[in-house]
Amino acid sequence: MLHIILLILKIIGIVLLCVLGLLILVLVSVLFVPVRYRIEVMREEGEDKPPVMVRAKATWFLHLLNILISYPADVIVRVRLMIFTLSKKPAKKSEEDTEPEKKQKKKKGSKKDKKVSGKEKKEASKAKNDGRKNADKPTEETLLTETNGASPKETSKERAEELSQKTKSVDKEKVPTVTIKALQKEKEEEDTEESSSWMDKIRALPVILHKIIQKIKNLFENIQYTIQNICDKIKSILDNIQYYKEVVESDIFQNAYELCKGELAIILRSLKPQKFEAEWIVGMDDPASTGQILAICGMLYPVFGGHVAVTGDFERKRIEGYVFIKGKIRIFTLLRVVVRIYFNKDVKRTISLLKKEAV
Repeated sequence: MLHIILLILKIIGIVLLCVLGLLILVLVSVLFVPVRYRIEVMREEGEDKPPVMVRAKATWFLHLLNILISYPADVIVRVRLMIFTLSKKPAKKSEEDTEPEKKQKKKKGSKKDKKVSGKEKKEASKAKNDGRKNADKPTEETLLTETNGASPKETSKERAEELSQKTKSVDKEKVPTVTIKALQKEKEEEDTEESSSWMDKIRALPVILHKIIQKIKNLFENIQYTIQNICDKIKSILDNIQYYKEVVESDIFQNAYELCKGELAIILRSLKPQKFEAEWIVGMDDPASTGQILAICGMLYPVFGGHVAVTGDFERKRIEGYVFIKGKIRIFTLLRVVVRIYFNKDVKRTISLLKKEAV
């Protein structure tokens, strides 16, 4: 019984050691196996050709993970794990998927045509029935001629004459009658209203003057308040400048600056490409401008060295050439820089001083 228990524990221990070993292997490979990148940029003159062709590729752990970015090809982004494609954008539609969509669109179009033809038939039948009904109905003019024995124009003239005679008689009867007493009363009322309005205005003068004085006082107070605020802001800005100047001149900031500067140089050194080549042919409308471009490239020769070659075309306008970049990045170097900066005491103190926190 004890022998079986020991055997089970032995198997469990072996499995756990294998899992732990795999995890350590994955962690070490992620940290120390570099991510290799390759970038190609090309330009050619031509109507059918795109302005720029770009192809970027990144691989990791013997092409176990493969990322491809191309422009302006059909496939813009593609991610592969070994042989399997994880994502592909934009994805192409197969011909089998597009055929049923076309058939469905055709069916929908035929159904719509059938519905439209049925509606047109109904509308035509309704129009015919309405025409027949209108033909059967007698008009108003015919009814008037039949009843009165005269045309509708003559009847309308007679009615207009009768209405004009009636209005004349009413206007003669309604004659305005105004007495002299009523006019005198109206004049007296107007005089009393004018005198009362003048008295009200005289009484309201002190109130109006008080309001004007209050507005002038408020205006001066607002001007004084704004000037005081501007002075306070200027004082606070000067105090902040003096404070940050002292922080920058302190030893804590200088130590943190030197550390960050050195670690940034390490990152740039690790990101520096192992291979860099560029060949370009440049031609402008004016030969003088082409010569100026070549002179600038000659001034930059100490920086790029023999990796960049630029030739001029003084006969026609064109820009053609290619750029090839190849390098690698290790995650361990980036992680080491982040850890050193994050756990440094001078960096933490500098951040707290910049935030004006108590150290």
